Amino acid sequence: MATRKIIFTSRFKEGVEQQLLDELKASFPSDALRGIDGLEEITVCQGNGIFAAVIEYDGDFEKIFSDYISSPSVQAFHTKLVPFLEDLPRSIKPADLPIAGDVLIWDGKRVMEAVG
Repeated sequence: MATRKIIFTSRFKEGVEQQLLDELKASFPSDALRGIDGLEEITVCQGNGIFAAVIEYDGDFEKIFSDYISSPSVQAFHTKLVPFLEDLPRSIKPADLPIAGDVLIWDGKRVMEAVG
């Protein structure tokens, strides 16, 4: 399989961007995430009132997501995000979340369909 990407997006509550960044640095569940097979990298982005997490994975996304959402450390981390993000999704089904997956990739030479 190939590395794939999804993007989760949400909106910040007003004026909390720096507070969220501080919370992320203090309580990001690195150890729990390291234990999830297939999860490769998470990049957090923010700006203009928007929060985004770019998740890179290799393998069955449904299985990786199930392992992610069932982790007590991840659940505790999500609870800490509630004061900062508007309508933080609580679904355990990926189809109900504000996520978008990669479909096309430009590698500097050509455009390819994303496949995994």
